[in-house]
Amino acid sequence: MSRIQHILLAEDTEADIALMQLAFEEYGIHEENVAVTRDGAEALDYLFRRGPYQERRAGNPELIILDLKLPKITGLEILKEIRADEGIKNVPVVIFSSSLHEKDRENALQNGANDFIVKPLEFDAFCNCVYSMLSESGLVPRND
Repeated sequence: MSRIQHILLAEDTEADIALMQLAFEEYGIHEENVAVTRDGAEALDYLFRRGPYQERRAGNPELIILDLKLPKITGLEILKEIRADEGIKNVPVVIFSSSLHEKDRENALQNGANDFIVKPLEFDAFCNCVYSMLSESGLVPRND
């Protein structure tokens, strides 16, 4: 059973959102524990409790999943802001992208992404990545 209470998913494709929700359910992470934002500006507002999110519950997500090619502000720009902020820089971030360019992967990892997953999403691979990030953070028990 997961102890995770709060994930931010910044994704603009409904099919990918639905698939990720299924993967989270595999680890007992229910929909109400996953905040979904559909563009980069909204994701930053959520993270920094601005605009429509200024009243959201306090605290950082335990995991952030960013689409690399979000509308308005890219996932890479969001990642850079996360890593530059003392209050949130240690939260694990997974970049989720349709890009097959090795340069995009390298750039994300060099800027502090914990992992980079290529779309189209393979369900088992995504579940394994989520499990790995959560277990490294101590939010789910390891299966060693």
